[in-house]
Amino acid sequence: RAFTPPLVLGSLSARELRRRAAAASPKKLTLGSMPPLGVSSAGALADVIEWREWSTLLACDNLDVAEAASDDLHEEQEGKLGYWRWNGQYLTKYLFWRGTSTEGEGVSCGERPPALLCVHGFAASSRQWRRLVKSLRAQHAAAGTPMPDVYALDLVGFGRSETPALSYTQHLWEAQIVDFVMEVMEGRPVVLAGNSIGGGLSAGAASNLGPICRGLVLCNTAGVLVKPEEYIEPQAETETVGGRLLAGTLPPHAPLPIGGPHLLDLFGIGVITLLRPRIPSLLRSYYPTNPENADFDQAREIARDATDPGSPTVIASGQKLPAQRPLNEVLSERWGFAGPVLVPQGELDPLSGAGRAQERAEALRVLRPHVSVIRLPAGHCPHDEAPDEVAAAICDWLPSTQASVESLAAQRA
Repeated sequence: RAFTPPLVLGSLSARELRRRAAAASPKKLTLGSMPPLGVSSAGALADVIEWREWSTLLACDNLDVAEAASDDLHEEQEGKLGYWRWNGQYLTKYLFWRGTSTEGEGVSCGERPPALLCVHGFAASSRQWRRLVKSLRAQHAAAGTPMPDVYALDLVGFGRSETPALSYTQHLWEAQIVDFVMEVMEGRPVVLAGNSIGGGLSAGAASNLGPICRGLVLCNTAGVLVKPEEYIEPQAETETVGGRLLAGTLPPHAPLPIGGPHLLDLFGIGVITLLRPRIPSLLRSYYPTNPENADFDQAREIARDATDPGSPTVIASGQKLPAQRPLNEVLSERWGFAGPVLVPQGELDPLSGAGRAQERAEALRVLRPHVSVIRLPAGHCPHDEAPDEVAAAICDWLPSTQASVESLAAQRA
């Protein structure tokens, strides 16, 4: 990590650094090599340099293909492709769909809805939101209402974003979402939408963004959710998980007793080796009422992403996440995001089990006022399995996100 800034600035030659690392390594290095006892420091450095170069070449290829296919119809369906260097270092892919023009429609600029930023789940990517955007466009057109601008990003480590040698945690991804809103979206009002772990990350990011975030859409969200009748609300910020994290009073995260990061990488390799051949069938099982939407292109994209350099580190990250802020906290009117929340919940979710999915829907419904739950006969990804139903729910709910920032601030005070 220490070499990343000078490499990005061009102060160091990646080619020369790679040559010297290879010369210092006791074994010949190959991309993605994983000896039984781990790679040497020089070998790890050489791998990281190659990974960065590979990510850059992939991005250039993606941009060339997108430019060759670029026209208004293609961008309306697939989204306009863009790349952003997060922290000036890590290539992040995103898609952008321009909203409905309001010129000549008698709608003032101030009446346009906030932009929508979509965050995918674990092992998925921005492409999984295309069906929802198509449905949103059709339903807004039918209703004669302006459609918001829509963004969808690939989190670092997933999709076609870079997979740097980092410690992957929910705090890293939440920071990426916040920075994307502030830099790429220029701090404009936003509604965050997330699926699975992307829902939990969006909730955390919403609580950090404050009044910039006007609403939150949680599609079968991940995250710790304590039963409302059992949750004890903190009476001071220092008692919240977020406050204790900032103050350094949380119990330290215990690393693996043996093996360390290398053991996690081996675990990630094992998971990928076991599951990659089963991706098409597993994906279809997550779409129980509409398995046709778990199509070949999506399965192929997930399988391709799993072979990216560094992907074992990301896959294994779920085994070492630090303490999480519960959804009770990040969605609380006092300590978290106080705005409107929409929960399109697939009640047949095979990942958590249908019973658990229904319990979480009810727990979120009674969590606090201004949480709207829509129960759907769908699985883990309702936004992609039942896009028309989720789009209809968003269109009906979206006006509530235009509540004044002053009223939300008054509630919090």
